[in-house]
Amino acid sequence: MNRISSDKNRQNYQELSLTPLKEDICQWLAKTLEIDISSETFLDVLDNGVYLCRLVKIIQSKAEECVKVGKFKEPLPNYKVRCKENAASGSWFARDNTTNFIQWCREYGIQDDCLFEAEDLVSYKYEKPVIVCLMELARLGYKFDLEPPTLIKMEKEIEKEEKLTEKEVAVKVVERPKSCVNNNKKLDSLDVKVRKVATKCGCLPYVKRIREGVYNIFGRVVFIRLLQGKHLMVRVGGGWDTLEHYLVTHEPQQIFEFRRAGSQDNLLDDAIDKKFLYMRAKYKSDTKST
Repeated sequence: MNRISSDKNRQNYQELSLTPLKEDICQWLAKTLEIDISSETFLDVLDNGVYLCRLVKIIQSKAEECVKVGKFKEPLPNYKVRCKENAASGSWFARDNTTNFIQWCREYGIQDDCLFEAEDLVSYKYEKPVIVCLMELARLGYKFDLEPPTLIKMEKEIEKEEKLTEKEVAVKVVERPKSCVNNNKKLDSLDVKVRKVATKCGCLPYVKRIREGVYNIFGRVVFIRLLQGKHLMVRVGGGWDTLEHYLVTHEPQQIFEFRRAGSQDNLLDDAIDKKFLYMRAKYKSDTKST
């Protein structure tokens, strides 16, 4: 199958890569806030900032409990978020609520590159930074014992696996509990899905399975997890990407070999390897992780 190379296809993959993140965040918000929200109503439900303010109040309450029982030793920021509960969508009060939410996040240590502008949400300008911010907020909530989204749980599992030695990993793979015998079916299912996507993107020769959920892709070891039984997610840096988008944006296109012309006056030239490689690739700087 031909490789996907057009800008339009890459843009479509980038937009689709946000879908599983948004779905996971919406499930988390629905459970945490006891509200009705979906990926289709994401901005409509949050645009006045009210539920965002309620969310950080819950996290702040959890943080205060952790301090009280001694689970968290550091002093908490002295910032109480203010909220206009009856703020209308698009109103000044909606902007004020959202600004107060953003300031709370900043006070609690969330970095500016994980925040968004109030207009991104209130005026429906940019959805991605809102998703990135909420994912980072979920990580903060987990720190204070708030039940996290599924992707955060997967992150913690991967962090534990990264700390294991090769010998420990081998033991864990071989000595599975009898109750997990059916994991082979899951493993086969995951690998089949990975191979299917890699074939579609024309990258199958560059995708090598190392062990369950761990692959070597383009020479780099990555962790892959299946979210909600349908989304193949790659752990990248401090966030996640879909496998499709990861393959499209990291695929080396061509590698050329060149030789430098040596100087006849320099006797060391013959001893120097003058070969070098030039790689033309589709790496993009706009693929910030979530």
